[in-house]
Amino acid sequence: MKRPLCALAFLAVSCLCRAQDIRPVNAVPSEEGLFPFVFSYEMARGVTDFSDLLDAPAGKYGFTRVEGQHFVNDKGRIRFNGVNLVGGANFPSHKQAERLAKRLAHFGFNLVRLHFFDLVNYHCRDFQEKGLLVDDGTDCTFDSVQLDLFDYLIAQLKKQGIYLNVNLLVGRESFKSRNGYDKEIQQKELDFARNLFTHVNPYTGLTLAEDPAVAMVELNNENAAIRTYFEKTTWDPDRGEPAWPSLSELWKQGPEKRLEMLETLEAADRNHWKIQRDLLVNELGVKVPVTSTQADYTNLWALQDMDYVDMHGYWCYPQNSGNIPEWIIKNLPMVNDPFGGKLSDLTCYRPADRPYTVSEYNHPFPNFYGTEAQPMLRAFGAFQGWDALIAHSYNNRADEEPDGMPYNFTFASRTDALAHFIACATMYLREDVKESQDQWVQHLPRPFYEADWKKRLVPQISDMLIKAGDSTFLKGQRVVHRVATDIHAAETKAFPKETLGPVLTTDGGQIEWNRDIPDRGMFIVRTDNTKLFSGFPAGRTVDWGDGIRFTVGETKLGWTTMSLVSKKANGFAHRSKAILAATGYTKLTGQKYAYEPDPKDPSQPSVFLHCKNVEWGTGPMLTEGIPATVKLASKARQTRCWALDERGARMKRVPVKKAEDGCALFEIGPQYKTVWYEIKIR
Repeated sequence: MKRPLCALAFLAVSCLCRAQDIRPVNAVPSEEGLFPFVFSYEMARGVTDFSDLLDAPAGKYGFTRVEGQHFVNDKGRIRFNGVNLVGGANFPSHKQAERLAKRLAHFGFNLVRLHFFDLVNYHCRDFQEKGLLVDDGTDCTFDSVQLDLFDYLIAQLKKQGIYLNVNLLVGRESFKSRNGYDKEIQQKELDFARNLFTHVNPYTGLTLAEDPAVAMVELNNENAAIRTYFEKTTWDPDRGEPAWPSLSELWKQGPEKRLEMLETLEAADRNHWKIQRDLLVNELGVKVPVTSTQADYTNLWALQDMDYVDMHGYWCYPQNSGNIPEWIIKNLPMVNDPFGGKLSDLTCYRPADRPYTVSEYNHPFPNFYGTEAQPMLRAFGAFQGWDALIAHSYNNRADEEPDGMPYNFTFASRTDALAHFIACATMYLREDVKESQDQWVQHLPRPFYEADWKKRLVPQISDMLIKAGDSTFLKGQRVVHRVATDIHAAETKAFPKETLGPVLTTDGGQIEWNRDIPDRGMFIVRTDNTKLFSGFPAGRTVDWGDGIRFTVGETKLGWTTMSLVSKKANGFAHRSKAILAATGYTKLTGQKYAYEPDPKDPSQPSVFLHCKNVEWGTGPMLTEGIPATVKLASKARQTRCWALDERGARMKRVPVKKAEDGCALFEIGPQYKTVWYEIKIR
């Protein structure tokens, strides 16, 4: 989980939007016309239930393992469509755990990342909630009440077919600054892992080491000696710290000393992680893939002993998010980015020889356009062949059933995002978006990295690959081609040049990133069984393929996200059912914010929203109904449509008209006070 910007200013640069030329609609929409809509915590069985995408119980086909670039089990290739549970959210009551597991399965999640359960620390400190440990981590004793809640949650997730990603070190911040070199802290890490993986869960009858419902293990969240070195200003051997030169001293010693320091830090990380992995695999019998930390906190060479590579990605990460309501957030849509935004950056860390996961991703609330995040990630990740995509986060509190937003990252009550999680599951987990079979490999030899290290503080692989090629073409080519990075290559190799226009279309043609109207981008997915649109219609009729078209009326942002999913993957014609979701501006009840003044011209708004000492707001969530005319290829007399309520049950009939060619035509809008609809074709 990301740290507050005030604690790591230089680190957050990569989390903020880089496209300075993108301008939003610089106005705060009014609350007029919005209506409350919060998805139920006990969903109705029926057309919106996609739990059949999961193989329950989790682990029924044996342990997850690595074959080549991907995860597999005894059934074959397996992808993980996941969501994070953070802090107190890992300890719901037994009743809430049962409802939570069913709800996550309903939306098609087959993995939960158990995150921040060791010690509920800074991100959740205002919530006054307990973690698994009874103290600050110095004694690896588990709280018996918390352990029971944790065990029961795991059993319920497994029952529904939901796998586990287990994070070992997250909340114990005092450990993270020293564990790259402190032997005592390293031993406490081993003790914690041993206690956790040898404990028998009374509800499953298995230890975590024995349970195939565990899909993967992360040793350290966002933590490495390489990154720690750049955060500290001095090193004091009298306090048990290594006799390392300060950063300023190192840069005075010349490039060869810098390279020597790099090798020292890499060796510290690799040795630390190898000891931990050996304990899990060789002593405790853990059979699933293990990784250490996120690739941009270290480098791909230091991760060579790990089974897979992981990354985090955020677009417009909030400043001061640990101190709500003192946040400031950049309010830009990624769909307007000329060459792929954060998604393009994430491609750089995908290794050519192992699986690749993105275990945290979000466009945090209240960025007006944040709904684009998860559908774009799932479509793009499916095309790229990434192996686990995990939204951050489902919830950050023990209260699993909020009707508002307790945190910038929470999805539990986020109406606009939840409406499209079914499309996320079908594009990625059901593989409606196909993985490209044409992989382009970027070559990044070690000498090229070392040369860059001698010149700069924290060289990022994404930046180095741009230097190896051409930034304009390289970033765009990462959008249209499936790419990987080879760190074992003998020499640098850039992609061949291509002519890239304002419309980027992926190999196979299923994804279109259209920016032919400046600042009015569109991200469109056209597959046989899932259609997606996110962006600015700008009066255009959108062709979804298969004879399906829609036109959007006036919305508060001139922007919308729409998805159309075939329930049984049999298209949108004879004897099919489908779910249409349409969302736009969403906010908390009573939430107030405004744009920061532009520092260059204080009379004009900047791209930053602020909520400083104003109102964060309360539940329920308020949303707008999207006015749109939708035309299908089915005959009008064979087509029915209903507005659905918060449970996913039919609420009101939507009239279906006959177009000139006899095809079905219907209009959705705010009069139905819903964000999703059922379509049935006889």
